[in-house]
Amino acid sequence: MRVVIILILIVLAFTAPADLTAKVFYAKDEAIRAAFPEADVIENQVFFLTDDQKNQVEALARTPLDSKLVTIYIGKRGQKLLGYAMIDAHTVRTLPEAVMVALTPDGRVSSTLVLAFYEPLDYLPNERWLKQFDQARLAPDLRVGGRIAGITGATLTARAMTTSVRKVLAFYQVLIAKGRG
Repeated sequence: MRVVIILILIVLAFTAPADLTAKVFYAKDEAIRAAFPEADVIENQVFFLTDDQKNQVEALARTPLDSKLVTIYIGKRGQKLLGYAMIDAHTVRTLPEAVMVALTPDGRVSSTLVLAFYEPLDYLPNERWLKQFDQARLAPDLRVGGRIAGITGATLTARAMTTSVRKVLAFYQVLIAKGRG
């Protein structure tokens, strides 16, 4: 009996996930489809920011960018524009998180979705908290302690998510809205 228990423990040790807190909720394609459920076409547009665009985005978002490469997903139904979505991957505390922020055609947040979260799940923002971003535009009060309430015990998660939303809204202003005006 003792040998069986030892064998079971060995098998469990080698088959258990390395990190029980890491969680992937959505694959990229699944998330983009969720952003535009009525779309018959989802295109992506890749931008390589100029130094000036990068500086503008950083100033508007109030955060440095890790890359000048940006992909924007565009949902359409026929000729009707449904909106835009962008995925942002970043480090929360010491581990990564990936989020998708979807925007209406006029640049308001339509949804936020956590795609992957590798910090302890106790720090994961819930759906109700994420709804604070709905209909948001880039404004000085779009920050934790302003329009956005913190998450008790998960301040870094709240700040990281808010920074992602600010970045996406800044990309919209610099890459999309300015092109229309």
